[in-house]
Amino acid sequence: MGSNLFQDIRLVAEDIGLQTGYVESILAVKKPAFSSRWSKYKKWCLEALHHPFDASFRSQINYESVLAQVMEYLSYFKASCTSNSSFSDTKTMLAWVYKSVFAYQFGTDVRIMQWMKGWQHEKPKSVKFDTDTDGWGVGLIVDYWSRQPPNAELTTVELGYKALSLFAVAVYPRPSDLARLSRDKIERLAHGIRYRYFGTKELRAVPKFTGQHGLGFEAQKLVCPALALEAYIDRTADPSLYFHADPAYPFEHVFMSQTPARYGPYKGMHHPVGPQTCSRWMKEVMTRVGIAGYGGGSVRMAAASAAIDSGVAIDEVLRTGRWTNWQVFNKFYNRSRLRAVVPLVGRTSMA
Repeated sequence: MGSNLFQDIRLVAEDIGLQTGYVESILAVKKPAFSSRWSKYKKWCLEALHHPFDASFRSQINYESVLAQVMEYLSYFKASCTSNSSFSDTKTMLAWVYKSVFAYQFGTDVRIMQWMKGWQHEKPKSVKFDTDTDGWGVGLIVDYWSRQPPNAELTTVELGYKALSLFAVAVYPRPSDLARLSRDKIERLAHGIRYRYFGTKELRAVPKFTGQHGLGFEAQKLVCPALALEAYIDRTADPSLYFHADPAYPFEHVFMSQTPARYGPYKGMHHPVGPQTCSRWMKEVMTRVGIAGYGGGSVRMAAASAAIDSGVAIDEVLRTGRWTNWQVFNKFYNRSRLRAVVPLVGRTSMA
């Protein structure tokens, strides 16, 4: 029970004869959330007298028996789920483990997929932010960077925080969008930049680039998100220090790890960061300016709501944040003050 997920994978992979290079590669990208979920699964296995990988010998392991054990655990775990994501995230963790070690594709198994669809109806997504709560003040972040040194004088770490947080305030992406902002698709213009994401949430089924979006240069250069992003991209361009390519998709990431990898094929190089790291960077800046009680992903709600309050047209806000459905935006994200004072349809009085 004392070993973690990555130690367990390494031991099993070595036992069944997987190539060392392959093992090092799949373990190079850490998945902290997976490790905690794996610990819960191992605890259940111990109590239920199951082996975490179904059996001690490879000859006794087969797809159907492993799937049966996974589904048994999911059934046990499902009873205690309190959020929409907890069940599906646990399924994702187990699917990743068995795909990495035994090449079992549980994630696309019809039975698992049907279960996930049923779960969405049993436990629909809840509203992330209370409907009577205003969005927090994104202007605090702009003000914070206006009091810091210019881009050229910031360390690379600080420049990364600045570029990410100002970009998020300007165009309110998801953390997963920040992780899929495409470096090689950013076009520099005289008046600003054009940018694209690759394989964002709405394009996950058929991964491709989003349409181009524009971000102009601000008159106040010290807090211009486009200039900060340009500076960060230039600072992290050295191919001998930064490995930008995505391992699965044809694009290069913008935001890179703050420390180089300690092992794997790109040891000593900085590698792309994922959604959790982007959210953590955002949270770091929020904490500096005194914003508490919100996660890094809440910038999507706060910035879009602030844009509406500042007079940006609703259709422009939806287009910038890539919401295709007004009802979804209004229910889950719109916490603008304007929303609170506009009467609901059917409740106006006409003299």
